[in-house]
Amino acid sequence: MSAADLAPLAMGTDAARRLGARRGYLGDTPVNRELWATLRDHPERFGRVGSVVLGADEVRVPESAGPRGFVDSLAVYGLESIDGFQRLSVIAAGRAEWGGEHIARSTVRLEIQCGRDRDVARMLHDTAHGYVNRPTAQDGLIRCPRIQALMACNWEGMGYFDPRRGASVGPHRKPFPMPEVTRALACLAPRDEVDAVHLAATDEGLDRLWGGIGSELYRGVFPEGMSPLGVVRAVEAYRAAHGALREMPARQKAGAGHLIVYAPDLVCRVACQRLLPVGILHDEQRSRYDWQTVIRHQLPAVVRQVAEELVRRYEAVRRVRGSRRNYKDEAVLLDVWREILR
Repeated sequence: MSAADLAPLAMGTDAARRLGARRGYLGDTPVNRELWATLRDHPERFGRVGSVVLGADEVRVPESAGPRGFVDSLAVYGLESIDGFQRLSVIAAGRAEWGGEHIARSTVRLEIQCGRDRDVARMLHDTAHGYVNRPTAQDGLIRCPRIQALMACNWEGMGYFDPRRGASVGPHRKPFPMPEVTRALACLAPRDEVDAVHLAATDEGLDRLWGGIGSELYRGVFPEGMSPLGVVRAVEAYRAAHGALREMPARQKAGAGHLIVYAPDLVCRVACQRLLPVGILHDEQRSRYDWQTVIRHQLPAVVRQVAEELVRRYEAVRRVRGSRRNYKDEAVLLDVWREILR
């Protein structure tokens, strides 16, 4: 139906009550803002996705219907809003804002349920609101060509790569969760800046990084030509570095040593960049570098050495800054990381 024909249904402050909607108009929510912007800027697109589901006591076909039942209008009695009231409300508000001619450019899918089907539809839609899978930034990774190429790589028949589940390798399907894969690749990225490592260190930062497909930081973490072996090397180095930090004595994690506790990825990055040839991380053919031996036997000592060095630098930074902030709040700041590395 034309959106202009549906607009009167949701006009008036008592529309939700009149239609028995499950919820009233929610106003300026993110979803409603998107619906509003689409109806305003691209009304012809507004009805392409989603539908309005109504219940009715009765739907009558006029007696003037032809032999095959085609008519220009139906008589509908006892309307109820089962699903799509937010969409209807946006349409009504759009009509008030831009007029009927504007919203008439939008065609909306309309479904009307009667009788027993009406009860079933109401029950199913009410239930469905409890298990809607809202898309996340991580979900969008599957559209990245670089991630798609990694998924298509040969994982030797013993594993896979999926942006939701991460990587699974080896005969026992050893799991590498996607957050860990991302943080590991950030630590071993052959770029000098620490911004991506800092961003990936928190869950909120991961969402921002994953949501910025095509950005400079994203391309640095997920370069072209990624390989299964490169992913495995990165995660193993990342795990070994964190393991070395966990084994450091508690006395070294006091005072400025809180940097080890609250900014472990900073230490991991500096240590991995100092020891490992990160430029050939994804080289599966030409490299004769013994990654496994170096990660297992040399990296832990370098991590401890780097940790002690960065803690001393952090102490100096705090003196210069005259900082009185607690370590938990300060050690996670990007500008502090940059000062430490200066």
